[in-house]
Amino acid sequence: MNWLLRKCSKCGRYTLSRDRCPYCGGELIVPHPPRFSPIDKYVEYRLKEKLSKGIIKLDEKPPYKP
Repeated sequence: MNWLLRKCSKCGRYTLSRDRCPYCGGELIVPHPPRFSPIDKYVEYRLKEKLSKGIIKLDEKPPYKP
């Protein structure tokens, strides 16, 4: 499926244009999230990236409260 909606990375406006933002001339990006799949091929790479940036931390003992 081909998404038509684009979002300007400079001013944040939405447009249907494919080239550049008609308001400020900024670069356009696709604002839709990627599709979810239970067979995720890239989970290993995302986890490594989050660990290296300190977004998540793996502890020795998981928080378990009975």
